[in-house]
Amino acid sequence: MEFPVDVLGSVRHEEEEQAAESYMTQLRYVSPDKAESFTLPSHRMICISLCNVGFVPIYGGELKHKILALFAPEDQLTAVALFLVGQWWSVEDILRTSDPSRTGLLKVRSLGERIVLYILNRIVYRVGEMDKPEVPFLCHGQNHFAKLLWKDGHAVGFYSVKHKGDLCNGFVTQRYQLPVMDSIFVRKCHRGNSHGLQMLEDFVDSFKDDQLGLKYPLSLTMYKVCGQYLCRYPADQDLLWVVEGMGGPYQRERVANKIKALKGTDTVVGDLTPKALAGTPVSTHTWSSGHKKRGREEMEDSEEESQPLKMNRNIHQSINEM
Repeated sequence: MEFPVDVLGSVRHEEEEQAAESYMTQLRYVSPDKAESFTLPSHRMICISLCNVGFVPIYGGELKHKILALFAPEDQLTAVALFLVGQWWSVEDILRTSDPSRTGLLKVRSLGERIVLYILNRIVYRVGEMDKPEVPFLCHGQNHFAKLLWKDGHAVGFYSVKHKGDLCNGFVTQRYQLPVMDSIFVRKCHRGNSHGLQMLEDFVDSFKDDQLGLKYPLSLTMYKVCGQYLCRYPADQDLLWVVEGMGGPYQRERVANKIKALKGTDTVVGDLTPKALAGTPVSTHTWSSGHKKRGREEMEDSEEESQPLKMNRNIHQSINEM
């Protein structure tokens, strides 16, 4: 069985919107006593009518591109299904794929992948899995760089990056001074498997800049992930920075310094020490005393080029003995 992400590879926004508008036109002439219903994975049936169907912008503030959504009667703000490829799909099925090659971290390129990213961010994370102290991520733009994490046929996480030179949100002229990871998420049922570290390593591999930013504020969990990374690659102490705003000289602080400061607080004492991190699950990347990070991945479909190693990432012998 194919899922939306498998068949929307070459479909344009306009095609999906036209199909949805045609469906809405037909829905206007359906008698209430003959209304269709949609069955959720929980076996609950949702009646489909003009009262609980509407278009939602897929890219947040950019209102040009929209998708048709179905809402439960008691919650008119959270979609339970989307109309894609001529039929209704539940949120969970939209996050699935039948393509066995779709595994690991893959760059978001197609409309189907953009919709998966929207579902993970706007519905799964913001509505169902965001902890109270956390600040919700903004919706990703149409050309926003992002990667989805696929595992066992399901999209289980994502991270996104603002490129150096991209405009800062809400500003007309201010631009990011370095690449900044502005969102990262792993579904709660898949946490504890080092996917956060996997994404951070992939972020480092994807950019050749000597300084990379992580958007402020960082959660305690993200500081732990950074601690794991710096224990593994001690030569990268000056690579990762906590960034506010556009990341100017006075808007960034070394992650390594932040971790050292956090070690002295009651909430993280011992959590970020090398000894504690040694017992924490790490990513599946092979590593040894001679391990170096792999070469930078191309950000766009351009000619392959030989890139210098960002930094010396040989693992110290003391780390190997942990």
